[in-house]
Amino acid sequence: GPARRDAGPMTGTRIADLMQPAPTTIRCTSTLREAAEVLTRGEIGSVVVERNAAMAGFLSERDIVRALADGEDPDEARVEDVMSMDVATLGPDDRADEAAEQMLAGAIRHLPVVDGDRVVGIVSIRDVLAHDHAG
Repeated sequence: GPARRDAGPMTGTRIADLMQPAPTTIRCTSTLREAAEVLTRGEIGSVVVERNAAMAGFLSERDIVRALADGEDPDEARVEDVMSMDVATLGPDDRADEAAEQMLAGAIRHLPVVDGDRVVGIVSIRDVLAHDHAG
């Protein structure tokens, strides 16, 4: 292919350099109301759902809104009932430009960063694109 214009050290920017470390987590047995409170308090759009300290899924504002629109009771419905299970994840060593393509292609706003079965961070499309255009 054509030579890359930015063949300097920035081409290999890793997700580890862009992610927010220690993402907010919530237990899978929490209620939707508890999850909404966590999102509001942290001013965040999504949380990692854990079961026995391992990642079980991912919950976003949109998941909560959709569940409520479907008639779920926020004090009865559990996070595990509405969370996304087949979540795409990134690794700390994944490359930022490839992550950007994956997120844009899937219209994904946040992805958890997983090392083994531990969630070590979270990256937003804003973080990835801001870096991508900075180079």
